[in-house]
Order: sequence, then C-alpha cells, then structure tokens
Amino acid sequence: MKSLKQLMLVLVIGVLCFSGTLDGQAASKEEQRVLKEYRSLKFGLTVTQIAKVMYGKLYKQHLKQTNGATVFKKKADWTQNEKGYRERGYSFYDRSKTLPRLMTLEFHTKKNQTTYFLVQKTLQFTADTNSGLLESTRTLKHVTYIRGDETEAELDELLSGKGLGQVGIRWSLDYTSVQTKQERKEYKYRGQMKIYTFKSSNPKKQIEVMMKFDYQKKQFVMNNYSIHTIKTK
Repeated sequence: MKSLKQLMLVLVIGVLCFSGTLDGQAASKEEQRVLKEYRSLKFGLTVTQIAKVMYGKLYKQHLKQTNGATVFKKKADWTQNEKGYRERGYSFYDRSKTLPRLMTLEFHTKKNQTTYFLVQKTLQFTADTNSGLLESTRTLKHVTYIRGDETEAELDELLSGKGLGQVGIRWSLDYTSVQTKQERKEYKYRGQMKIYTFKSSNPKKQIEVMMKFDYQKKQFVMNNYSIHTIKTK
C-alpha cells in the first residue's frame, strides 16, 4: 500500500503540472458540484461502477480489459502485482479556468482476484498561489496559540472570520472492501485528511494545517502544521 509520503509526491507533481486563476463566486458553485461528484465515488465501488458515476451512459468508452480485469483505458500512473494483490492508480486533471483541479483514484483487488475496488482517493484544487493550491482567506492571528491538537471548532476560534475557509487538498482511504474478515476485526485500514493554507498575521508568512479525522471523537483534529515563507514574484 502506498505511503502518505508517496501520495503527497504525486499531488505536488500535479500542482507543478498546471494551475489557473479563480473567480470566487463562479468557483463556489462549481466547487459544490465537484465535491458532490467526488463524494459519490464511494469506497468499495468497482472500476466499472466508478466509471458510471464519472461518465454516465458513455462509461464503456473509458474501460478496457487487461489480464482478465476491467480497468480504465487511460494510462495508469502506476501498477503493482504483489503476493496475489493487484494495485493501480490514476490521475484525472481538469484544467477548468475557474476551478482547476487534480483527482487521484487508487484501486486494489482482493487476493488472487481480478476485480478492482476503490480504496483511496484525493482531490486537490490548484491555483496561482504561493502554495500552488486553493488557499483559505482566513488569517491565523497568533500561530503561537496553536497547541497542535485542535478540533475544527477550536481552530476556528483562532482564525479571522467564521469557518475555516477553502480546503486545498482532501485525501481519504478505506481498504475494508479488500480486507479479509479477520483483517477487518484486527484493524480497519481507513482515514481522512484535509489540508488548509491560512494567512498569517505576518504578511510574509502563511500556515499550512493538516486536519485528520478521529474516528473515536468523530471529528477532524489537527494532525500537523507548518509555517512557510511567501515567495516574492
């Protein structure tokens, strides 16, 4: 299974591949539509079922058979076959003028089987910004106030305005569809993460915050944060 470090490398490459400008009002409506489709790509769906969601009646035009398995016609970013398990990942770019974005989907099979199931997905909104991502308009007033384990509500209290603002990257995984019953009993391999980029009270700095979903608390909690210098153009 790919590590988060490998996944983030794919996302960084995606940021470097393309960017665009954003029109706030138009992007807001488009973002709602994009998020609705993204959330409809449920974990455990097969490649065929995912294609139906993405392409509707034309879904068959985007599929092919490879070594007894149904896969996308588009070239996979990577494939792997190890100990009876098959894996493959895809990147889908949309160079929309109002909301350019990159979505990645990862599929795995059960052991010694050929049907691929969705186990991991990411969505990142790119922009012509310092981070290369769509950034929040909120300002973190005092970075020294951060403990490092804030909930979304607690983080909101440290920001200007109401709410956390735009999410740059969404990442989630759920491997339960390809795990055995015993594996699921021992550990359900799943997770969700969101990355925000906030303004700082220091105009030359910005803060990147990673929020991770806590399944016991049933809410997002800060997992990590870092301070970055804004590059001058």
